[in-house]
Amino acid sequence: MGSPSRAWEHGDNIMEAENVFGDFLERNSINIVPPVPPAIPIEEFYEEYPVSDAVDEDDEDYGDDSEVYANYSDEVDEGSSSSVILVSNSQRPGRFSDPYDSDPDSLMGYNMDFPAGSPVGFPIESPMDSLASSPETSPESSVMGSPVGSRATSPNRCPATTSATSLKRTYENIEDGNSKTEDEAFSCSICLDTLTNTGLHRPACLKCGHIFGENCLQRWIMTGCNRDAKRCPTCNRRANVKDIRVIYAKNLIAVDTAELTALELKVEKENREKNLMHLEAEKWKVKATYLDNEVKRLKTMVDIDLLNKQAAGPTSLRQCTKKINLCKNSGCRVMAYNKYSMMLVVSQHSESSLFNSHVIRKLNGSTLDVSKDCIFAHKKQIRDMAFHPFEHNLLASVSLDKCINLTDVTCNQVVSSLDVNEPLWSCCWAGDNTNMLVAGGQMGSLYYIDRRYMKLFNADQSRKFGCVSLISIPPSTSRAFMYGGFMKTRMDYLSMFEQEPGKQMHCYTETELPLKGLWTNTSYDYNSNLILSTSKPCGTNKSVRHIVSKIADYNTEGPVITPVVTFYAGDKATQLSRSCLVPTTGASYEDTLACSFDEKSKTIKVFNVNQGTNPHNFQVNENFLDLCPLPGMMNSGRRLLAGLSENAVNLFTV
Repeated sequence: MGSPSRAWEHGDNIMEAENVFGDFLERNSINIVPPVPPAIPIEEFYEEYPVSDAVDEDDEDYGDDSEVYANYSDEVDEGSSSSVILVSNSQRPGRFSDPYDSDPDSLMGYNMDFPAGSPVGFPIESPMDSLASSPETSPESSVMGSPVGSRATSPNRCPATTSATSLKRTYENIEDGNSKTEDEAFSCSICLDTLTNTGLHRPACLKCGHIFGENCLQRWIMTGCNRDAKRCPTCNRRANVKDIRVIYAKNLIAVDTAELTALELKVEKENREKNLMHLEAEKWKVKATYLDNEVKRLKTMVDIDLLNKQAAGPTSLRQCTKKINLCKNSGCRVMAYNKYSMMLVVSQHSESSLFNSHVIRKLNGSTLDVSKDCIFAHKKQIRDMAFHPFEHNLLASVSLDKCINLTDVTCNQVVSSLDVNEPLWSCCWAGDNTNMLVAGGQMGSLYYIDRRYMKLFNADQSRKFGCVSLISIPPSTSRAFMYGGFMKTRMDYLSMFEQEPGKQMHCYTETELPLKGLWTNTSYDYNSNLILSTSKPCGTNKSVRHIVSKIADYNTEGPVITPVVTFYAGDKATQLSRSCLVPTTGASYEDTLACSFDEKSKTIKVFNVNQGTNPHNFQVNENFLDLCPLPGMMNSGRRLLAGLSENAVNLFTV
């Protein structure tokens, strides 16, 4: 930029122009100083009068600019130069800027219209044009011969300083400042640890603006300072907890601890739950210890009480404690008892005129209350019943109507049934297989039934004396017949049926027992391994015999069954009544008892097997067809015995 060189010619027109400019300069009191060379270099000038590129907003007085420039003008006047310096009160000291306004036609605040052919000394172009020109511009075009209001400098001694260079230097200074304070932006000056964007150590500041970790700052103010001297750790300015402000900055340099904070919270939660579980476990341990001590105390009291009872013996006499009438007409025949459910079932004739059948009645063993519900099971008299050894709700029954029934006593329904070719007198569950039901016929036949399918697997049919009793013998390794099976009591002889290992479930080996008599009944006590067999008077034996025998031990030489003691009763036995063994409950004063009904004397005889005596007889007025012990039930220190007559159930303490 810049005006082209003009050749001035003297003439009338030129003189007229000089007069006009002369009048103008005289009117406005403008003195044109002849240009002189610079008295000092530009570098030395800036050293004496420092130049600031930035404006300090906090300065309140900038001073008088005219004094600086006036002094400098006096120094310039002493030398000789072709440069002119114009003093302006509108500029700030130390600024290297154009002394003219942005308007090139303005000089010292006055607008001027320069005519064509202006004389030497008046500016035609801005003096900053030469300074802002590119390095490719020649010295002749960048530095005018005698510009008015410009600082004449030598191109070789002082290069031009542009505004772009000043901005670059300012940006570099800002970057240097940021690099110096970078550590302060992401670290806490209290704990010297890095700041986090989450958690307790996130950045926070006070009113003074200094940044710390939030928890460190709170701890500093609350505990690190005196009550009356709460101050900022950096600038010592007064501060309070309420002055803390959490900083949410986009460009804040902080360590990303979101995942770490989440894991710490999770660990803290797990530790808290773990501590709670430990406390709960300790509480239960204390409670368990207390309960153990209480159990020991109660057990000691029970043992002491039991010892006292054993020493004193029963507190009551043997007697009939209760009688329960079942029906008006005679029709009762057999009983069965389940010690696990404490249920006693009785067979009787139906009292309803609509049903000419025999039913099963249930009694609660603990209270002996009779159920009003009746289970219609058979059309003719029921001769035997047996509970399943494990499924206590399942009851098997046989009758003279040639039918075998399985009854669910819980729902009072017959669940399955099977018919055979002859009337049945007895039944039992095979001791070696709980799915095998064995039934004995009136002609001595045996029927093997699988209760899962209610199917007849095998039948040993014969035409001999009837099978009056079948007893289950469970397996045991300590005695003979270790594989278990059942014992068959036919009217003319006794035999044991043992399962053959490795063969089918209905294949049994029969062993005849060395006892002779006209048998009416057999019972077995598993705890004492004793068998009670009752025989009618026959041959040389003119009275009823009750023979107590024991199954021999395993590998014992000699007979597999050994007689222990024999009890004698009257010489009358017109009916097939059932006798029984009453097992002990564990008391020292108790012995195994054998009970039977003596038809001649109308008494229920009680025999002591261990002592071989007859300690007591119950005098009755009716014929008793069946006797059944009630294990697990006691009354005044004595065991209970249920006796079934033709129409009632009697309860005796033995």
